[in-house]
Amino acid sequence: MSILFSATSLLRAEPAVSQKRPEFAGPETCAGCHAAEYEEWKHSRHAGAFGEPFASYWNAHGKSAECLGCHTTGFDSPSGQFAFEGVSCESCHGPYHEGHPEAGVTMHLATDSSACATCHRQTFLEWQLSKHGQKGIRCFDCHRVHQQGLRHPSVEAQCGACHAERLQDFAHATHHASGLTCATCHLPEPKTTGVGGTGAASHTFLVGAETCAACHEETVHKSQKMQQLESAVTRLSTQPSAEELARLQEEVRQLEFVADVQRAGRARMILLALLIGVAFGSLMVLISLGRSRKDGGPS
Repeated sequence: MSILFSATSLLRAEPAVSQKRPEFAGPETCAGCHAAEYEEWKHSRHAGAFGEPFASYWNAHGKSAECLGCHTTGFDSPSGQFAFEGVSCESCHGPYHEGHPEAGVTMHLATDSSACATCHRQTFLEWQLSKHGQKGIRCFDCHRVHQQGLRHPSVEAQCGACHAERLQDFAHATHHASGLTCATCHLPEPKTTGVGGTGAASHTFLVGAETCAACHEETVHKSQKMQQLESAVTRLSTQPSAEELARLQEEVRQLEFVADVQRAGRARMILLALLIGVAFGSLMVLISLGRSRKDGGPS
């Protein structure tokens, strides 16, 4: 009896695979009215969330039900059933409502970053601590909602949309010339990959010492050189503009001219003093000779 009970328990513990729950309509139903959104979504990471490499990892590690809440649509924990593989429309918008849209029934979705927090908890917590989070810059402001990619074609273009001036300063420009991007330092990949390689890039956007040490380890661990590096970066990050540089060069030329005049003036004064000295010396010699003749003459 106990063996039968154990076997039954094991069968219940393993979730059913893609056993449809009737209250969910599926992404193809939504595509009838939202074709553009569907086309963006169907090649996204959300659409493929139940595919590889997840599927192999999940099968090899006992098909844990914990994973299905974020890798399927409509997962029901008590029964272990889900409606569809992957993260589809109803994962975020909720089950399809009869009468939408013909009868005016709406399907509400929160338009703040909390909509992403259920599955991207660690990233959401990091974002909350960041300046982006504190200023209300949402996940959707950088990421496409249905495609999940960036809103701009590259990391630099995405960051440059708000931080154009930072792309031009010395520290950022020189790193970019070496092949680094904004993400290299501000969105570093974690040292540990997480469960099944799920570790996401940091979203605090802070650049810590460990990030610098990845390339500058020798400098970072020598405090004196680190101070020199910080000083050099600060000095070079505030280089004058071309106009300011021209003005400074003109000031240098003027100062050099004044210095030349002053040097010439000093030379003339030295020459004059020398001439005066020679004249005075000659006069003293003549006076001395005159006195000698007078003293040695007849009484």
